[in-house]
Amino acid sequence: MDFSINLYERPTRIGDPITQKINQLINSLTGIWFTEDVAEDTCKDLMFQDLLCAESDGQVTSFIVFTSAEGSISISLMGTDPRYHRKGIGSKLLLHLLEHVKKMGFNKIVALTVPPSSKPVYQQTVQFYEKHGFKIEKEYTELWQSGTIQLVKILN
Repeated sequence: MDFSINLYERPTRIGDPITQKINQLINSLTGIWFTEDVAEDTCKDLMFQDLLCAESDGQVTSFIVFTSAEGSISISLMGTDPRYHRKGIGSKLLLHLLEHVKKMGFNKIVALTVPPSSKPVYQQTVQFYEKHGFKIEKEYTELWQSGTIQLVKILN
C-alpha cells in the first residue's frame, strides 16, 4: 500500500479538511478505543498541537497528535483506521515522528494511555509502544476516569 506521511502544524480552523478527516477517524474508533468526548476535544487541541498523518488516496489511515511540554514531545493521541491495523502504518508513522523530533533537538517522547487493567484492549497499545522502545515510567490513578500509564522513550 502506498501512503504519504504529512505534517500539519497546528491546523487552526475547526473546519479544516484535515481536522474533519481526523474527526471522522476518531468517530469510527469511538467506543472501541476512544470515549465520546475525544473527537470534540481533539478538534480544539489541534489549534495548539501538531499532527502527523499517514494518508493514502486522500484518506487518513493513521495519525499522531503531539505537542511539546517541559522540553520533551508529548503524544496526545494516536489512532489507526481498523482496516489498516497490523499493516505497519502506525509503526512507520511513529518512526517518522521519532526522526522528526530528533532533528528538532528533542531527546524524550512521552505518551499517555489507558491502563490495560481497566480496559484490556489497551494492552495492544502498551505493547505497540514497548515494541518501539518506550518504557512504562509511571501510573497515575487520578488522571482520566480509569487512570493513566505514562510511557517514555529516550532518543539517542
